[in-house]
Amino acid sequence: MGMMDIYRGFAEVYARGSYPEYSMWIAGLFPRLLEQFNAAPTSLLDLACGEGTFAVLQAQRGMRVAGVDMSPELLRFAQERASQTGVEVSFFEQDMRSLRLDDSFDVVTCWYDSLNYILDYDELVTVFGNVAQVLNPGGLFIFDMNTIHGLAVEWQHQGPAYVQENSDRVFEVHRPRYDSARSIATLRITAFVREGTQWRRIDEEHRERGYPLMDIERALAEARLRRLACWGNPREMSPPQSDSGRIFVIAQRC
Repeated sequence: MGMMDIYRGFAEVYARGSYPEYSMWIAGLFPRLLEQFNAAPTSLLDLACGEGTFAVLQAQRGMRVAGVDMSPELLRFAQERASQTGVEVSFFEQDMRSLRLDDSFDVVTCWYDSLNYILDYDELVTVFGNVAQVLNPGGLFIFDMNTIHGLAVEWQHQGPAYVQENSDRVFEVHRPRYDSARSIATLRITAFVREGTQWRRIDEEHRERGYPLMDIERALAEARLRRLACWGNPREMSPPQSDSGRIFVIAQRC
């Protein structure tokens, strides 16, 4: 199962479950991150915007916002969220590996380890290059990624199988595994959605690759993006540790 196959059946589970809580958490932290670099952006592109929570929240703050995702199912939820909130967000169905927009932005974001779905280093460089193309001069690129430790240790500690209950209508069974030779974690998700007296089953397989920080920095440099900061804890703005499960990176167009 490739990237084009994920979030087809799972989109509803994702949008209606607890996953958007991460976007709300990072949205609450986002103004403080910008303040650290004296940034006052008026336009934002959210890559892998999913069901639109983060993008809509930034539009509510008065920014001109666009969102890109390769899942038409998730984008339908994103558009619905924007309409219900009464804000305008431009959503585009595109793969960030082949991003083409006739616009530029003061800041580009990519959250919830979406970049870990890029399993090939050269494709990661391509994504970073695409970001540089749509950034205004001096613009910021802010993203998070799961670390190798996060995928190899933290994900696996939840297995061989665990159940996540999202509501009385949905529950999920997650089965993780890790390929240390390729630094790729695989998460098999089986979700059950209640529809009346019946249960509908959804099966998907998600794969993420962990990259050493030096490889991420090299990929940024190849794309002419300069790393400004890297944090393991964005609230404390402290550097990543050997046991950090996730990193937060701020880069700038050179």
